[in-house]
Amino acid sequence: MVSAGIDAGTKSYAIYVFETDEHFEFDSRDVKENPENFVDFLEELDIDCGAGLSGYGLPVKRIEKITERDFFEMTLNMERNRTIGMRKVIEIVKSRKIPVFTVPGVIHLQTVPDFRKINRIDMGTYDKVCSVAYVLYRDGVEESFVLAELGYGFNAFIAVKNGRIIDGIGGTSGFIGYKSISAIDGELACLMREISKDVIFMGGLKSYFDERGIDFDEDIYAEWVLKGINAINTTLNADKVYLSGRFSKRVVRTVREKYDAVTVDDGKKISAVGAGVIASGYAGKEGKDVVTRLELLKARGSVFDYITGDIRGLLRMGNYF
Repeated sequence: MVSAGIDAGTKSYAIYVFETDEHFEFDSRDVKENPENFVDFLEELDIDCGAGLSGYGLPVKRIEKITERDFFEMTLNMERNRTIGMRKVIEIVKSRKIPVFTVPGVIHLQTVPDFRKINRIDMGTYDKVCSVAYVLYRDGVEESFVLAELGYGFNAFIAVKNGRIIDGIGGTSGFIGYKSISAIDGELACLMREISKDVIFMGGLKSYFDERGIDFDEDIYAEWVLKGINAINTTLNADKVYLSGRFSKRVVRTVREKYDAVTVDDGKKISAVGAGVIASGYAGKEGKDVVTRLELLKARGSVFDYITGDIRGLLRMGNYF
């Protein structure tokens, strides 16, 4: 059998074949412009079980079976005629009946108490869950730890206790990232003409650096990373921090001044590798212990389940509610 993990990132997409340890990476702009080429490549791998392409996550479901409501919950994009690249890829995978299964987001996991989910949607997208799966598979860690994933667009912080995810601060709901403004100051939000999908991909540290004509400042970036680690660590009080993503090696020295920190990048996108572990686990092979430990098959619900009634009434959801 062939198992593959698929990561859909801001800067790049990746496919990881678990059995052969092969890793393939594609520029996200190319995938958006020619999604058929990406799916052609995936189809030629002739996989028996894939995992990924889940955006904000979904309880485990074969992509062939997902509904229009599922599409919306994974992408949170109401502009169907202006689809983001991932949705188009999902549509093609669905139409071709390629055996790819969704991966839950942090908010779907029953190991996270409900009170931590209040008025939250992004507590960590599916790829962050995959990165945790990779750490558990690689190191078999028993102690509590924080995973800080530092991508081109977003930074996310996940709390893990005894091999189970118990909390998360997602890339769009937490601290500023390289490309993303992340959580928006409420007063700033009230003054903005419109808050659309485009907004969450701007206003990050890259904008700050570019406007001032300065190079990437590792100290400034690391300070924002530490804010995220410190915030999520109120749940754990852990000493161990795993750093992953594009900028992990650039901040590890600073993070080590406060935590026992280690980078887990090895030239591959670990979210794709973790998705490969999950795919193999879904198939009942190596990796099934990680799937069981994370309780992925027990994931349930919707990203909208924990929004309070007063806030829910303000949402512009069209026919989705």
